[in-house]
Amino acid sequence: ISGGRLFYVPPDQDGARPAGAALEEALSEGLSVSHAAVDAVLRLRTSQGLRVVGLRPLSGMGPDPEGEDGAGDDSIVLLPSVDRAATFAAELRHTDDKKALPAKTAYVQSALLYSGPAGERRIRVSTREIPVADSFRSLAQSVNPPVAIALIAKLALAAAETKPLSAVREQLKDSLLDSIVSQRELCPPPMRKTADELVLFRPLALFPLLTLALSTMPPLNTPSLASAAGPRSPDSLAAFAHGFRLLPTHLACLALAPRLLVVHERSLGDGWAPVEGAEAPPLADAALAAEEAPDEGAAAATLAPSAATREQLLPRGSEVSPSSVLLLDTLQELSLWVGAQASPAFLEQLFGTPRPADGADLLPEGANSAVDRMHSLLATLRSQRPSHAPLTVLVHGSPSEERFFSRLFANAYEPFLLQLLSDQRSRL
Repeated sequence: ISGGRLFYVPPDQDGARPAGAALEEALSEGLSVSHAAVDAVLRLRTSQGLRVVGLRPLSGMGPDPEGEDGAGDDSIVLLPSVDRAATFAAELRHTDDKKALPAKTAYVQSALLYSGPAGERRIRVSTREIPVADSFRSLAQSVNPPVAIALIAKLALAAAETKPLSAVREQLKDSLLDSIVSQRELCPPPMRKTADELVLFRPLALFPLLTLALSTMPPLNTPSLASAAGPRSPDSLAAFAHGFRLLPTHLACLALAPRLLVVHERSLGDGWAPVEGAEAPPLADAALAAEEAPDEGAAAATLAPSAATREQLLPRGSEVSPSSVLLLDTLQELSLWVGAQASPAFLEQLFGTPRPADGADLLPEGANSAVDRMHSLLATLRSQRPSHAPLTVLVHGSPSEERFFSRLFANAYEPFLLQLLSDQRSRL
């Protein structure tokens, strides 16, 4: 009935939802069939001068091609079922590396043949025009970093099924260094060999940050495999990886760079934190409208603000305050961190007690306006993803709060850049 979707129900643990509630949610979602395509065949065709190599599903809904260039016809993939979140990737190669394409644009056509709800066979055809880059600069300007890193992330998780995690992380770092060194070709000749600075082409400036986010995300991040709340089971990690590979691009970007919402800050009052405008918007928006600035330089791209919620995002450069209540949205989980110095009156409105513990439940809707607003926010966030995201309450000072702080990687960014700077010296 679920069309091959995988649901993971963790056992009962302190500070987590009861297994019975998680099972009930999984059954409810599994019985709500969201797809109607089975026994599907996807074929990709290209215009003259190009060929398809290694068409593969990234959603875990069909077998990956075997061998370097895939088994059989690289332009065809068979799928037992397809839903709206299914994603695919393929490499397009020149049929003749020494011959330029005859036009400034090329075309890619996908044809999906599938069986509908009543067993009838249907076909859906889509044709897309793609520009042909005639220089490295124009190619770099056309890259959408969030979309690219989402593809890299899904391929990395697939590689982690057969390779050591350390090897996968090292490959991510090597690929990033190759990209940084290659970007020197876009610089004036005197700057191409200066080893004492990182020079990033502006449209590609997000790659170091996104690569760090990917490297610190479970299950690729070895230290995150265990926490003070107990080790993460192999089943939970496999379920996380499977769920990530099912995500569409914009949601994969959100999982890589979680949103941190300010629910409450005691210095601003005993209620919800006032909204002053969007700060540090989520990278998911950049997957839909990436910046395409043509100039180069070591500057970070500016992302469009998000209107997904009306809550205040934690401003850039801010520190986590013990007088605050913060909601971390990692897409597949929502973590509510309660600071030790948060207003007791506000906590009473949310939990019915001024001193909640790990795993505390919110008061039901209708209890008061403050908790009603929290339930409304959670419903809004959950509506933006294909599966239910559980809420985990974590209290400041508890052993389990590492589950919250392990997904905040801002403090690791500067050391990461310094290590990249050191490593690039041997390549220039």
